[in-house]
Amino acid sequence: MRTNGQIIKSTITTTLDQTALNYEQVDKFTEMAYESTEFLKGIRTVNKISSKGTLDKIGVTGRNLRSKVENKEATNTAAPTFPQVPYAVAPVVLPFEITEEFIRQTERVRGQNAEEIIMAAMTRNYGENMQDIGFNGDTATPNTDPDYAFLSINDGWLKLAKTKGNFIDWTTLPDVKKKGVFFEIERAIPTRLRTGGVFKYFMHPNTFSERIQALAEKDTSASIQLQITGGVKKINAYDVVEVAHMPEGAVLFTYHDNFALVNTYDMQIRKTTEGREAIYADKRFYAIHSDYDSIFEEPGAVAYVEGVEF
Repeated sequence: MRTNGQIIKSTITTTLDQTALNYEQVDKFTEMAYESTEFLKGIRTVNKISSKGTLDKIGVTGRNLRSKVENKEATNTAAPTFPQVPYAVAPVVLPFEITEEFIRQTERVRGQNAEEIIMAAMTRNYGENMQDIGFNGDTATPNTDPDYAFLSINDGWLKLAKTKGNFIDWTTLPDVKKKGVFFEIERAIPTRLRTGGVFKYFMHPNTFSERIQALAEKDTSASIQLQITGGVKKINAYDVVEVAHMPEGAVLFTYHDNFALVNTYDMQIRKTTEGREAIYADKRFYAIHSDYDSIFEEPGAVAYVEGVEF
């Protein structure tokens, strides 16, 4: 079995004028990149040919059953629906460089291939960036924000959850509902959509920790102690997935593969050791060229609240 480093090395295009990676190489690279975090392992990844389009679904809903009458044709023939989820990928680039001296020293002193090590690290970094921008992207980010160049690339899951999902405004909730906010989140999902998958709570690790602390200060039962020791990560019988890139106080409720990252096959991993700067600085230059869009397959099956306090 080839190692990740060997697989990555095989996907590098070694000159500046070669074509994009083939389909198998793109699939392998995104698979490795999206296995870099526990959250990304559970999402849906979609590779498309066109930069804009829709993800098509098929469904049949409604009370379509009728009494059967002999020798009489049914008049309420049901037809399937074909709901569509639009996507529009945004092009992105991840540039990096390595000095030839570092490569030589790593080979000489450690007997390791520095290029393979750096490529593996950059693949992980690409995946982490996809998770970060996947959640926090917002095209309305003001240009005064220090992370404007990153955040404004495309709209992320949190903005989609707030604008297209079932958003709960924490500031307007009465105190009694704030105390039972997780029940409010569950009930925000239409009943007919709760069968779409195994629902989970997604939140920042500190948000979950603060909830456990609040419970522990009021309750010393064995069930709470089990949660404190990490034996159970559940709220109201639903699993909790900790996502470091979510803001503290934000809670998202949906099923894991409702999250989707769309890429096209127009991906390139390019490298050059030539050119004036490469020669003078004694460096190798790399760039991962790709694109993405973060979407929900079923926005109606998403509930979201932000600013939660315990």
